[in-house]
Amino acid sequence: MPSPTPKQQRFADEYLIDLNATQAAIRAGYSRRTAKAQGSRLLTHPAVKGMIDERMAARAARTRITQDYVIEAIRDTVERCRQAEPVVDRSGKETGEYRFDPANVLKGCDLLGKHLGMFKGVPEEPEAPPPPPVQPGNMPVEAFRELVRVLMKEV
Repeated sequence: MPSPTPKQQRFADEYLIDLNATQAAIRAGYSRRTAKAQGSRLLTHPAVKGMIDERMAARAARTRITQDYVIEAIRDTVERCRQAEPVVDRSGKETGEYRFDPANVLKGCDLLGKHLGMFKGVPEEPEAPPPPPVQPGNMPVEAFRELVRVLMKEV
């Protein structure tokens, strides 16, 4: 395997900052006009790919952040966001209404589904802004309970 050039080494260093090949190519000194193509090409270059893989493995070992850790963190967050919390008034009494975080439940499930390859062949939709949070008083208790039942069955 040929040794990487100083410019290729710089690309690898820059790529590890944000994992953006185009921006890494620009920061490493490649032309803005050809940066996208150069970045893509460099990611498949054996010496550069080996260097990046080696450094990413070292960083994972150093930080102890593995795929299992990330998946577990997403799963824990989804579980916390799925919990319905009673809404309390200023005196601390429950109002009979509940709130939960459906947007983050769905985002966490989306991340896990993508990791598991569940959406292969499904066209990506453009990122839509999250719906506004449900405010106390906007949703009757029965409607909320039905929504929770539906979400619990889908996940």
